[in-house]
Amino acid sequence: MAQGIQFTSYVPTSLVGNNSPSPTLAAEAVTGLPISTGAFPGNCFYLSEVQANQLSQSAINSAPPLICHAGWYMVVQVSSAATAANIVQGAIGAQLSIPTTQAAALANIPPAAVVTDGATAATAGFLGINPVVFLNAVTAGYYTIVQIAGDASVAMAATQTTVIGSAVLSATPGLCSAGGSTAITAANIYEIVGLAETVQVTPGGALTLTSVAASSGGTAVYTGTITNGTSNAFKGLYFVITGFAGANNNSAGQSTAGFYCSASSTTTLTLANPIATAETHAGTATSTNLVRVQLAFPFGII
Repeated sequence: MAQGIQFTSYVPTSLVGNNSPSPTLAAEAVTGLPISTGAFPGNCFYLSEVQANQLSQSAINSAPPLICHAGWYMVVQVSSAATAANIVQGAIGAQLSIPTTQAAALANIPPAAVVTDGATAATAGFLGINPVVFLNAVTAGYYTIVQIAGDASVAMAATQTTVIGSAVLSATPGLCSAGGSTAITAANIYEIVGLAETVQVTPGGALTLTSVAASSGGTAVYTGTITNGTSNAFKGLYFVITGFAGANNNSAGQSTAGFYCSASSTTTLTLANPIATAETHAGTATSTNLVRVQLAFPFGII
């Protein structure tokens, strides 16, 4: 690891949704002054699968839900020069720079703990130096928690089919493209993200819906044109639902990340909406496109 990163026994109340102006990830409500929590940029901590699952079941700051897995996590500051549009849940970013002096390494917030979005890091030539996975959108200049190694959920580019094999960065900043038997070569050594563990098809853009049936057993069946949804291809994805007249049939107000998909076909999506009522109306379903990947960045993390 780069100098300046400190290991800690700090465990957060939630991994997902941290977006704070305070380096401790908590601030006094009236004065805005940092509250001591044990967290500070550069702190690294390891979580088991059970711990990571539990700490991502609930999110703060209305962040979309995200299942986190066993691995290493770090408290960081997002560079004030980062491009906010590229910092989304599951996106790949990287350490902004490396310490070049002892003073820099021992700074209050060491350079190793300042990260930026993938596009900015690639332009600066730092994408291969301590890459990170963002767990939620973060305001430039604010503090958050990122994953730096282990088993992670990584955002894919639209219209991709991931098979078990190497997953690489796509042309879209910070997103992952189709997996396969991609070999590590001089041309793509900076692009390898890791080993895709699941076969996952992601829809290309918003899907058109025409109706929804009343909920049964905690789920509701949405009908429409579900391109590439055959044989439960979209199972495991979250879908944001919009456009229905009944607010209970849309995902807003129930889940900012949308509804979990437990089954799909070319005409239906079975989604975790426990309060849907039967309605025939035009709507859309848009996926978050997350795929589970065992991180294997070429330069290593821990």
